Amino acid sequence: MTSISESTTPRSRPPLDRRAIEETSRKLRELLLDDNYAPLWQARIGRRQAHVLHQSGVCQVIAEYLWANGLQPVEDEELPRKLKDRVHRALGGRSLSLGTLRWFIEAFEMSAADTAALLRLASSSGAGDAVVGRGIAAPGVLPPRRHRTVSLRERHRVGPDGLPESHRTVHVIRANEPLDRYPYIFDTDAAGVRVVHGGRCGEPYALDDGLFAVDIILTRPLRAGETASMEYETTFWYRTPPPQEFRRGTAGLIENLDLRVQFHHLRLPTRVWWSEWPALDAEPAVSEPVELDADKTVHRYLPAAERTVVGFRWEIARR
Repeated sequence: MTSISESTTPRSRPPLDRRAIEETSRKLRELLLDDNYAPLWQARIGRRQAHVLHQSGVCQVIAEYLWANGLQPVEDEELPRKLKDRVHRALGGRSLSLGTLRWFIEAFEMSAADTAALLRLASSSGAGDAVVGRGIAAPGVLPPRRHRTVSLRERHRVGPDGLPESHRTVHVIRANEPLDRYPYIFDTDAAGVRVVHGGRCGEPYALDDGLFAVDIILTRPLRAGETASMEYETTFWYRTPPPQEFRRGTAGLIENLDLRVQFHHLRLPTRVWWSEWPALDAEPAVSEPVELDADKTVHRYLPAAERTVVGFRWEIARR
């Protein structure tokens, strides 16, 4: 995943709250009985029964997705059975993580609208949050850059399946002239954006070269010289594994850049490098190996970065 600035773990992701789990599970059951998705799991059990959701068929669909994408070894023929408890808890409203929800979304190739509905329920989000998704983001144009970044902290989390799970950003900007929004740019449409504080999301839009953006509408418009602090979180549901890297690109000056990547203890990388790229579409010009910290993270602080791309690359063996 690449973030682009316009100044340009043993710990797992916190579980969803009880109400979010129940509402998301209800919607998930409803969708799996819909004619768009039911034939997929019905074909795995060899029969069709209206209004009856067979979890064994659902487990088989998810297992085939995990095998096909290298997320579980194809030799593990017992995988559908091993998924039974997780699927039962998810569909029964007992336990549901965003990682498991992503498996359902990807395995059943759910539409952009259905994906958005599930993720909004899962995050208890509303109209102020943005779900990108395939086909949701209409073409758009970036607003003029009217700010500079005075502090940027990014925390990228890789889940137990080896895929990016979430990304949290704490961002302080200073207005160069009157300013009411900040354009957050990223390189995937398999994402949802939630503003924790400091503003709300506008509608997502697609840029050139496979980039996407969401304007964060600031809680309070800024006058020239004033600062604003934002915290926003991005969650992912990649259909196929992306490159094993997190990069931060910047067109202008970023001060106090703090980058951290946390890996799940069940899928640790075999190697990690700190790298610098001359451009987003170039090979790394600088790479140096780095070691994981005790909490399974890698970290780098830069007092300033300008007109460059920096970040981490890693290798996690496919199962």
